[in-house]
Amino acid sequence: PPATEEEVTMFTEIVSVHRILLANCLPNTHIHMIRLVAPTLIVVLGSVVHASSLSEITFITQSYPADVKEMFASDPHLKQQLEAAIRASAAKSLSQAAQSRSAFNSNVSTAPKIALKMDFSNFK
Repeated sequence: PPATEEEVTMFTEIVSVHRILLANCLPNTHIHMIRLVAPTLIVVLGSVVHASSLSEITFITQSYPADVKEMFASDPHLKQQLEAAIRASAAKSLSQAAQSRSAFNSNVSTAPKIALKMDFSNFK
């Protein structure tokens, strides 16, 4: 997966070029173009380019559903990889949300930290 800023930029550009090529290729070759890039998009899920990779996978599945269905039918392992990556990402997001909630709750104090010397209970 891309790690440096330069690699991330390069990955983003490659995805953009692929999208242009996919839009301009013959309809009977869509499946080949999708098979070319899908494994890479799936592998980088969970890395720094997770959002752009997931966005591209979503775009491809919505734009070319029959081709994607055919690809996954011919390569069930690829479908399992995608499902596992999405589940891992969702679990990571839930874990981070739970950690941030618990950190917020631990910072909120229910009792005041300042002890008053005067009793204000009869104050009117």
